[in-house]
Amino acid sequence: MHSDASKRPVNNDDLFLLRWVDAPCLSADGRHLAHTVTFLDREADCMRTEVRCGGRSQPGHAPAWSPRGARLAYIDAAGRIRFWDASGDALVQPAVAPGNCTQFAWAPNSSGLACLAQDRLWIHWLGELAWHQASQTLADPANLVWHPDGRTLFLTSTNSVDGESRVLRCDVHQLQQTPDELVRNAGPIRALTGSPDGRALAWIGHARGLAQGVNNEVWFLDVETRRARSLTAGFDFCAGLSTRADDVRGMNPPNLRWVRHNEGDRIYFVHQAAGASHVSWVNLERHLQPVVTGDRSCLAFDIAAQADRIAIVLCDATRPGDVHVCDLDGNDERALTDENHAWLMAVHLVPLQACGFAASDGAHVDAWLLKPEGFTAKKHPVVVEIHGGPHYALGHRFYFEFQRLVAKGYAVIFGNARGSQGYGEQFATEIHGAWGGRDRLDVMEMVDHGLRDADLDPLRVALTGVSYGAYLTHCIIGQTHRFRAAITENGISNLVSNFAGTSNQRFWEWEQEGTPETQPGRYHQLSPIHLAHQVQTPLLMIHADQDENCPIGQSEELLAALRAAGCPSGLVRIQGEGHLMNLVGKPGHRIQRTDALDAWLDKWLGGLQT
Repeated sequence: MHSDASKRPVNNDDLFLLRWVDAPCLSADGRHLAHTVTFLDREADCMRTEVRCGGRSQPGHAPAWSPRGARLAYIDAAGRIRFWDASGDALVQPAVAPGNCTQFAWAPNSSGLACLAQDRLWIHWLGELAWHQASQTLADPANLVWHPDGRTLFLTSTNSVDGESRVLRCDVHQLQQTPDELVRNAGPIRALTGSPDGRALAWIGHARGLAQGVNNEVWFLDVETRRARSLTAGFDFCAGLSTRADDVRGMNPPNLRWVRHNEGDRIYFVHQAAGASHVSWVNLERHLQPVVTGDRSCLAFDIAAQADRIAIVLCDATRPGDVHVCDLDGNDERALTDENHAWLMAVHLVPLQACGFAASDGAHVDAWLLKPEGFTAKKHPVVVEIHGGPHYALGHRFYFEFQRLVAKGYAVIFGNARGSQGYGEQFATEIHGAWGGRDRLDVMEMVDHGLRDADLDPLRVALTGVSYGAYLTHCIIGQTHRFRAAITENGISNLVSNFAGTSNQRFWEWEQEGTPETQPGRYHQLSPIHLAHQVQTPLLMIHADQDENCPIGQSEELLAALRAAGCPSGLVRIQGEGHLMNLVGKPGHRIQRTDALDAWLDKWLGGLQT
């Protein structure tokens, strides 16, 4: 059945063999590497993450070496900080620490650490039993950064109502005092780092409130004057953004590192470039230099400045991802881990074929095709995948779902229609207030262009999407009958009722440029529920019953309308899962989802044409 007799096709059970590498962490001298590995535990029906170093592993995440490199700290499954002795297998037991720790940072002389837990700042000095607690609670505290003096700590606090962020300065020996506010930023701060001399800070963010799809920039803050300026204004990309896939890597706050190299200051960060994500640096004179590029995705990185080394998690269409190391200019790159070696040696994976095109309005739209190999079929049925977000972009990254479908004989077409980031801010924000317009046309033209491949069957095409991708699928099948079947997950059908039920109304205020009260015509006209009477495409909806972004009532409304119109339709409820069930859901629920999706495709697209 397969062209490579030495390897087998991917199957559904391979999801349990995959290992997702993340969070690389180098000791200051570059001698020790720690990283995390996430995998699915079928028997326990859960997702597990382990910290690995030197052939050893412990359950936990967020590893960080002490500045002197003697200990590794990490957060365990209970949200408590643990210490790992780098010289041996012994685990050093910490003092009783606050639970639900969200972040921690070592003091510069390794004498202690700070952590954020329960919306408070906590300090622990090694050798003491107690954790010292700040009296004041903070709104969404994050981004701990120590000053080199070991006494001063910087962090951020964000107002979830308007997105405004503050950079705060604390004296760690006077935690009962109110933190000093250095600056207010009229938007989010997603990452913070400090200069080696402590005189300046840099952050990733923008100053446009809760704006969606706009570019995040790298900002410079002079601590003494409290003046901030953007270092990447004019560079039309989104700093801190990675290519998305069907795992959660790249969704956490981005890495940001300030390095003094050959007497010059460099601030390293990840940014998206079309369907890839790269590591670059910018200096204080606003010179930008790419470091790690290519048709692949950089998901996370760390720097050991003393050793002139960067550790980066890199992946592409046929490699799930490993830690690579190179120098600060991107030279001498080599892999340090090989977590999926046995699996990669056993299975056949299909590379991407670029099929980008010029849209009808002249804009370039990136698209890709994965095509089955070695089948005797004359024509392959096709699955078209629409990404979510709506601003998340896909591309040169490993997608288990795509490889799984290809192994079943389906070709997969996907791409980055209007609204996707990575192609400049205008491209990403063009759909504001106009969902289901130019983005829908891009998808339809993407299908037309992809189906020029003679191996694909234009009469057996299914359309799928998650979240916003599901919304756009609902819009499309309400206006065309060309698709044989459709499958949506955690979708939206009625923008008005979704606004009432969602936990994220401010997102909708930005995306639709108002509320259902201020933009009633728009919310009504852009709701695919009003096209339900025209739908003839058999539609399966899969929905998590705990979804707070897109409540399950969205699928229930559409199901009732489709059944009233006589359209073949169904709804699979996934119990106890939230919006990201396809990324972080329990293994049993993922199997339930996959079984339902496969059965629908088999029913309506039929077997392979021979």
